[in-house]
Amino acid sequence: MTLSEFYSSLGESLDEVLERLRMESRVAKYLGLFLNDPSFSELKEAFANNDAKTAFRSAHTLKGVAANLGLNKLSASSSELTEDLRPGVFTDKSQALLEKVEADYNAVVEGIKQLE
Repeated sequence: MTLSEFYSSLGESLDEVLERLRMESRVAKYLGLFLNDPSFSELKEAFANNDAKTAFRSAHTLKGVAANLGLNKLSASSSELTEDLRPGVFTDKSQALLEKVEADYNAVVEGIKQLE
C-alpha cells in the first residue's frame, strides 16, 4: 500500500500532511515512529487503573500526534475524549469515547502495517 492509498483508506488526505511535512519519506518515517508512541497504551493503562488525570494527558498527546500526521479521525475522537476527561474524572461517556479512539487507532495501526 502506498502512502496515498493509506490516507485514502482512512478517508484522509496525504496532500494535507505534505503541506506540513513536505516529503513523503518524512511522512513515512513519522508513521513508522507512530507505532512505537506510548500514548495509546498509556491511555488504556490509565483507564484500567482508574486514573483519569493520566488518561487525560495520554488522550491529549495522542490527539496532537494524530493531528500532526493528518490522522484527523483519530485526532477528533481523541479530542472528544480529552474534553470529556478535562475535569480530571471519568464520566458516563468516557468508556464509549475510549472505544471510539481504540477503533480509530486500530484502523491507523493496521494501515501503517500495510505500507510498502
